[in-house]
Amino acid sequence: MNLRHKLLLFFAFLTFGASAQTLYLKPHFGVKAGLNIARSTYSPNFIYSLKRQSHPNLGVFFRYRTPDRKWVFQPEVQLSVRGGTFKGEFQVVRNNFNYGSFVPTVGYTITEGLTLEVAPEISYLLHNPNTIVPLRKNEFSLGSGLRFDFMDMAEDFSLNLRYIHGFTNISSTSTESLYNRTLQVSVIYNFYKKK
Repeated sequence: MNLRHKLLLFFAFLTFGASAQTLYLKPHFGVKAGLNIARSTYSPNFIYSLKRQSHPNLGVFFRYRTPDRKWVFQPEVQLSVRGGTFKGEFQVVRNNFNYGSFVPTVGYTITEGLTLEVAPEISYLLHNPNTIVPLRKNEFSLGSGLRFDFMDMAEDFSLNLRYIHGFTNISSTSTESLYNRTLQVSVIYNFYKKK
């Protein structure tokens, strides 16, 4: 391969790399799926040992970046399972709380490909599982975390890590409190317009 062909190949690679890096700057839709590592806080607690559980999450979103490329607005709709295991001496209760959530996420781009996110969640309990306490249907939570956008060969994918802190006491009894705490890890597929 002569020098001219090497230069052409080099400039083609640079052009492809530049276009790949700007793909995720455009507004687009995406889907996400992953794992919730969830637990509950419960009080007064005299007999239960509180354990974590692993549950799935699934969602769709629309992402828009501001012209200065710093701020990201990403409304999401999610289905997720939360809750933890309550283990007593003679009883084990596995709380599987199935939620539908609206998540108006706001992000700040720290550096290209890395975004800090704040994600308030308004959730609705889709069914009332067998638990140790009656549950409220609505929950407000706040998530925070990071999103890493891959480039080059894996440019359509992102990795999302969030901690979600429930602020609503989902117990409907006045003498007990029950809150969700969730670590969420998701893989994102972005439907970029390849133009």
